[in-house]
Amino acid sequence: MTFPDTNPHMLTQLDIEVTYQDLLQQMKPSSCQPEIVTMAKETLDKVKNIWKPAAVYNWFEFQQMDTDTLGCIFQNTGSLCLINFGYAIKFLKHATHALISVYTAGHELAREAVKASARGDLLEAYFLDIIGLIVLDRTGQAVKAIAEDQARGSGWGVGPFLSPGSVHGWDLEEQTSLCSLLPLERINVQIQDGILSPFKTVSCLIGMGPGYESDQVGSTCQVCSNRHDCQIKQAQTC
Repeated sequence: MTFPDTNPHMLTQLDIEVTYQDLLQQMKPSSCQPEIVTMAKETLDKVKNIWKPAAVYNWFEFQQMDTDTLGCIFQNTGSLCLINFGYAIKFLKHATHALISVYTAGHELAREAVKASARGDLLEAYFLDIIGLIVLDRTGQAVKAIAEDQARGSGWGVGPFLSPGSVHGWDLEEQTSLCSLLPLERINVQIQDGILSPFKTVSCLIGMGPGYESDQVGSTCQVCSNRHDCQIKQAQTC
């Protein structure tokens, strides 16, 4: 596989639009009363396009170790990074390379949500949270597309989207090791005690290689510990 280069890449000029319909589709049915819908629209108008999503990513060689759960990531500096993927290692059995990324919805919506909560406007804070989830999801879609395009250009396939803490067995504690491979400061993201900030920030790894059959990044929802409470996957239309 030919890498574009060995330096980390950034996405900082993402044009992500959120419409009223997008917001309504993510709201719980109990929140779809006319007066609440009006407030949702007013909130969206208030913060329209203040969000500044960003992503940092790079490609790495990958090799599964002779254990049940360990994977080895070969850094461009020549160093090795061992990560315990737990149950998630089953999704990497065909991986020879991986796209690793950290992406975020940014600080702007989170700040507005804090302000809304501080003045007691919990409904507005709820709408801002939903908007943030939409922005985060669409930023993730852009990252997935990068992995798909790169694999397609090599005649390879891609594995599912993997993220520490979201798949049984891949502990959230491993997020620190994964994130150490990327310059988070370039997208104004921090990690402390394994937790990323701002809150709506995700780290991920997408395996790729000639053994994968799919040309689209899939999901591991069937083993996700949050599958029953996921606001994005279980969204209902008003």
